[in-house]
Parts: sequence; structure tokens; C-alpha cells
Amino acid sequence: MTITLVSVMVAVLIGGIEALGLIGDKLSLNGWFWDGVGILNDHFNTLGFGIIGIFIAAWVVSYAVYKMKRLDEFDVALSPKA
Repeated sequence: MTITLVSVMVAVLIGGIEALGLIGDKLSLNGWFWDGVGILNDHFNTLGFGIIGIFIAAWVVSYAVYKMKRLDEFDVALSPKA
């Protein structure tokens, strides 16, 4: 669940940045916001490394919660045969 949520958030973020970049370019928009979007579009490589870090952090936090709640120690009961 955690990795799926992070994947969706990253996809929306990347798609949003790309869409805003296209809108800003086609409409020749200026200003601090559009300059920031342009900088992000120019540095997708660096943004990619950040996304890898987000995935690693999400995995580590998910693993830690899994271990702290002891979700790996519950008993699995087999249903009786009919």
C-alpha cells in the first residue's frame, strides 16, 4: 500500500510539472512560479534522484512500522477440511 501510494503521488507530481511546463512554454508565461516550473523541467535528472530517495525512505518507514507492530508474528490458522 505504501509503495503504491508513493507511486501515485510521484506520477501526479511528475505529470503536473511536465504539464505546467508545457502550458508555461506555449503561453509564454513569466513570473517566479513559471520560472520555478521551468527549472524543475530542466533538472529532471536531479528530481529523479530525489524520487529514488523518496522510494527508499518509504520502504524503510514501511519496514520499520511492519516490524514495530510485529505484523510478521501473527499465527495463520488453517481451516478444517470438510
